[in-house]
Amino acid sequence: MNSSGRWFNLLRMTVYAGVASVLFLSCNSNSYEGMVVAVELQESSQGSYEGAQLISIDIKNPEKPAKVLSSDFKSAAAPALSHDGRYLYFQGKKEGDQTWQIWVTDLQKGATSRVTNLPENCIQPAPLPDGTVVFSREGTVKEKLVFDLHRCQMDGTELTQITYNPAFNIHATVLQEGRVVYFSSQQYPEAKEPVLMVMRPDGTKSEIYYRGTEESFPAGGGVESAEGYIYFIETGGQLSRVLHKRPLHTQESLSESLPGEFLSVYPMEGSNNLVSYRSSDSEPYALHTFDADTKETPLMLYQGSGPITDPILVAVLEKRPMILPSPVDPNKPTALLMSQNINHSMNPVNQGITGDTVADRIRVSSLDGELAVVEVKADGSFYLKLDAETPLRIETLNSQGETVRGPSDWIYLRANERRACVGCHADPELAPVNTQPLAVKEDPVVLHAKMKKTSN
Repeated sequence: MNSSGRWFNLLRMTVYAGVASVLFLSCNSNSYEGMVVAVELQESSQGSYEGAQLISIDIKNPEKPAKVLSSDFKSAAAPALSHDGRYLYFQGKKEGDQTWQIWVTDLQKGATSRVTNLPENCIQPAPLPDGTVVFSREGTVKEKLVFDLHRCQMDGTELTQITYNPAFNIHATVLQEGRVVYFSSQQYPEAKEPVLMVMRPDGTKSEIYYRGTEESFPAGGGVESAEGYIYFIETGGQLSRVLHKRPLHTQESLSESLPGEFLSVYPMEGSNNLVSYRSSDSEPYALHTFDADTKETPLMLYQGSGPITDPILVAVLEKRPMILPSPVDPNKPTALLMSQNINHSMNPVNQGITGDTVADRIRVSSLDGELAVVEVKADGSFYLKLDAETPLRIETLNSQGETVRGPSDWIYLRANERRACVGCHADPELAPVNTQPLAVKEDPVVLHAKMKKTSN
């Protein structure tokens, strides 16, 4: 265990010296202020959360034994803190044969209560600034295991599904600007490499946030720093970050020159981070600090009896995340989708095209197959009215009926949502051309998932 002067100076800098990203709770309100809550895994768990416990680590005195916070639970994991530093959410099992459910502890009162009580596994909570919580709920689509994001009140009421694509939608975290970034991996009709997605907390405006490569892609969710970076773990236990302002084009590998692997990351002050790290396969994951600017070997803070992961600092955010308005209206079960030009794309045309490489129509498909073929306007635009909360894919076709690009990833819209895009697979950072698409000068083409239709 490292308690050198170098470690102490780093810790003092990150925790006490004018921390810009957090403001600690007053001493008379929360005895856990300034503590780190983490997950201690069982050595025999082989990477799962079975038998894991939540522990509290005094990083001012890391030689002190950690305190177990989840002694009433057979397993507990995935801690997440509300922005006011008061409520600690986590996934827990009272007994080993139960499903995971979401629980919350009031750190001021020391009282723990159940949030969800559902037959399926409910995992990885992410508290929102309005007092609700987002979490992942297990399900199936076409006999494929998936996880959809849901949202509810602290007592489990007002339960609402907010993602509908057939994927693992997990590891959600809340950004300062109010949106939610999450890990998504398509499962149907085939599994695809994971990506990071971002959306509003009501599930609207879902779009790609970061896409890796075939060799290196996200292995977990992203966590925001006060300096405007999103940190995340990639394939092989590598640590990366992107600038929140331009996530698609600013990926920076932080650990290429380091031995070992990272398991999780939590941004602190400046470029300093709390990380779960091990320098070789023969060592357990332990709590370290890591400077993303110097990229020097992580410094150990605490080593437990089992692997340590998922650290968070008990603190109040200096600024509450924004609470975003929602257009969702359950009484209006349709939504509008417009594209400015289907031929504007950052992706090349599909291989094997023998006819036109400029598309003049789109094929819209649901989980049950082709829904409709719709001709686009002369400027490449289309305007659709669709069933809300129904997963769809779009591919662009040429006049010979060949697929020029696509099919797209699964998309969905919430009830009463209106969404527009520049093109098909276009860079979402691009601003649209300042012109009115021809398609919106007419009524939208109406498509229903239970109806197959061809429109000219």
